[in-house]
Amino acid sequence: MNSVNRALLQTKVLIKFSEHPSSADANIVLLIAQFFNRVQKRGARRMLKSKMWQLTAILMLISDWSQCIKSQEITVDPPENIGIDDPGHLGPLYIYWTAPTSLTNLTACSMRYHLEYFNTYQSRWTVIRTVRTWYRAQFDLEKEVRVRISTLLKGACTNGTELKSPFTEMVLPPNNTGPVGSRVQGFGCVFYQKEFMECTWETSLEEPTPSQYSLYYWHREMEQAEECPQYIHSNGVRTGCKFTEESLPEFSDFNICINSSSPKVVLRSAFFSLQIQNYGTSQQVKPAAIETVHLEASPDRRLQVQWDLPNERIPRHCLEYEVEAREEGVGGQLLLQQRNVTNEMTLTSLSMDGAQRKCFRVRSRMHHYCADRGFWSDWSRWSCHSDTESDAVVGSAVIIGIIISVLILSLFGWALWRTWKAREGERMPFGPLHKLMEYSKELSAHSNFNKTRENQ
Repeated sequence: MNSVNRALLQTKVLIKFSEHPSSADANIVLLIAQFFNRVQKRGARRMLKSKMWQLTAILMLISDWSQCIKSQEITVDPPENIGIDDPGHLGPLYIYWTAPTSLTNLTACSMRYHLEYFNTYQSRWTVIRTVRTWYRAQFDLEKEVRVRISTLLKGACTNGTELKSPFTEMVLPPNNTGPVGSRVQGFGCVFYQKEFMECTWETSLEEPTPSQYSLYYWHREMEQAEECPQYIHSNGVRTGCKFTEESLPEFSDFNICINSSSPKVVLRSAFFSLQIQNYGTSQQVKPAAIETVHLEASPDRRLQVQWDLPNERIPRHCLEYEVEAREEGVGGQLLLQQRNVTNEMTLTSLSMDGAQRKCFRVRSRMHHYCADRGFWSDWSRWSCHSDTESDAVVGSAVIIGIIISVLILSLFGWALWRTWKAREGERMPFGPLHKLMEYSKELSAHSNFNKTRENQ
């Protein structure tokens, strides 16, 4: 018998007379055999012939086997007393549990929990690992709540290996009382200018009369759910709810429940969850309508279109604009109609050749960089420019140019005249004074002549 077989036989004997016999003996023997076979294949047969090497190998294998048997003695049980609590927040539920009783006094290992719950909004399981014995999650209360949890144990008691218990699972069915067709239809919310939000719905097809709808809402800054602050009515029936800015916290789940009451039958409740973000929400955002559109004609018969934004909280860089242009011929006949989308607040239109009048209107919406879904605002009023106005503008520009040219020429001529006069004054520096002195001499001579004549 070679040295490998002798060592293998000695290992079998030690396992047989061990203080902890187990059904895993055959697996341990198989592992030992595989170990010696690998050693033999690597050309280490000479090393195994040494008695010292045989003894060392056997002791190492026995030590590892003993630790394995010791870790197999620990049974990891799943958590106990699992439950689900509804605080009345129209979606968030508290999942709680307690540690398994068998591991309560265990100090040589750390314990945590592996929690999984089915996210009906994303149609997948969400995994959470925590050391706490509770967890809060958002659920769609119109669908069943599925939760499963297990215990994770790791430390000296498991020889550093993390052991996991089987799952304990809990399923909470939805409280869907009432006929399926009695649920509200067509629910949607529009956020106007980031100042107020309106949520509307349609009455169900199987709604008995008379019946009345009620809306309740909750977000993280509220202790309990509250009823709609301002209902929207249509023909005496509640068909919507208006929320002010104070009711809309940013970066928070906004949970809504709509139920209805009827003296004849219980109607089915509907639950919704919205996410209010910084510049938009998961519902549609509608900016205010643009109030003024300015048109300015240029001499090359082009039109510059500009518009002013209303005073609202939506940042300017979050808006994009759609400009609709239409050209009309003689008698108001429509010649051309087109639309352009731009991120600028100005647009240059092409030449108006062949059109008697050209009209523009503008609307805006939040683009996808700032909101999940943008909703076009109402159109502005039409702003029009006729071809005669363009001719008048061009004629006025020509007339004004002529007048300015005449004035410039007149000023230039006047400057030349003053220059010429100044040069004439330099040639006869005392001309006017000389004439004045000559005139004074003539007056003096004439006065002397009169006196002589009187004396005679």
